[in-house]
Amino acid sequence: MNMFSIIIPRNLLNELISIPGIRTVSLDRTHFTLDFIPSKIIQDIKSTLDGMIPTSEAIKKVNVPALHAQGITGRGVKVAVLDTGIDLANPQIKGAAVKMSTIKLQPTGEDENGHGTHCATILAGKTFTDNLTGLIAQGVAPDCNITSIKVLGFGIGTGMTSDIMEAMEIAVNQGNKVISMSLGSEGSADEDEDPMVRMIDKYAGTHPDVIFVIAAGNSGPSGKTVGIPGVAEHAITVGSWGIIDNITAYFSSRGPTAQSSRIKPDICGCGGGRKTDKLRPKENIWSGTSLGSLLDPADKFYNAFTAICGSSMSTPQVAGIIALWKQMFPELTESVIKGILKASSKQTKNTENGWGLIDATWILTLSS
Repeated sequence: MNMFSIIIPRNLLNELISIPGIRTVSLDRTHFTLDFIPSKIIQDIKSTLDGMIPTSEAIKKVNVPALHAQGITGRGVKVAVLDTGIDLANPQIKGAAVKMSTIKLQPTGEDENGHGTHCATILAGKTFTDNLTGLIAQGVAPDCNITSIKVLGFGIGTGMTSDIMEAMEIAVNQGNKVISMSLGSEGSADEDEDPMVRMIDKYAGTHPDVIFVIAAGNSGPSGKTVGIPGVAEHAITVGSWGIIDNITAYFSSRGPTAQSSRIKPDICGCGGGRKTDKLRPKENIWSGTSLGSLLDPADKFYNAFTAICGSSMSTPQVAGIIALWKQMFPELTESVIKGILKASSKQTKNTENGWGLIDATWILTLSS
C-alpha cells in the first residue's frame, strides 16, 4: 500500500504533505471492539440462562448443521481473526490456533479483554458442553486453520489504524482466505478515503479470493451509522440479527454509507439483541472467552464462557459460513459471494439488514 505511520507535531503537517510523492495524510484512527457487555453483572446461574443463546443454537438458525452433516466443516481453509487476541487454553480452542500481535507493547497476542477469543470460538470453536448448565457451544467452522492477530489491546480493546492495517497485510500475505474483523470506528464524510477502506478495496483487485468480513457496528437504529472499515465497498459487512424476535437488533448499525450512499450492511448473522432495547429477556450469544478476562466477570471461578451481543458476534458467524463455502469452492470471490446472497435471499437488499439473515445452505444453489 506504500504507507507508513508517523507521530508528528501538528504544525509540521503542511510540510509533510508538501513532500514530493506524498499523496495524502490520514489520521491514525482509534478503533474499538463492537460488542455490548450486559449492563448488569449476572448474579447466579439461573439469571445467566435468561435470554442466553449458545452458539449450538445460533448455528441452527442459519442452517450450518446441514453443511456439517455433509462433512463441510472448514477443513483446510485459512482464516484470520483480527481482534483482542486469543486464549489458547480455552476448551473450544485447545491450542489449535496460531497467535501473534501487531501491538508493539503487547507482542504475545494474549487476550486480556476476552472479545477476540469469543469471536474466534463463534467462528471456529470445537464443540463443548458445559456440565453445570448443559449449554453447548459449537463453532461454525471448527476444522478451519485459524490465526489470531491481536490488533486491539490494553484491556478495553482499542487499537490504531496502522496496527490493524499491518495485521491485514500479514493475514493476506500468509494466505488467509477469510479475514474476520469485529472492530471499527464511527464513519465520516471522507470515509471512502480512509486507508483501511482503500486497502480492502485494493485487495479486491489484487487478491480477489480473499474475503474481508467486517462488523457494521452497534450505532443503530439511525441510518448512516455503519462504521469504518465496514463501509468499504468490497467488504462483506455484517449486521446483527436477533433470534428471539427474528428481526434486526435495535442497535445494529444501518446504512446507507455517508459518503457514497452505498447500501450497507450486506447481510446479517446471529449476533443477539432484541427489536427494541426495552424488551426482556435480553438476547446474548454464549461462547468461549478468555479465562479471567474483562468479559469473563461472572463465572471466572469455574470456566471461560460468557454471553454478549453485538455485530461483533454476528460477524464471525458469517465469516465461518464463508469459510465453509470456501472449503466447497476455494475460488469464491467477494463479488460471487454477494451474487449468492442476492440470488438466494428472499428480500431486496436494504439499508437495515442488507439481504437479511444469512443461510449457510444458500451455497447449495451454486453447487447444483
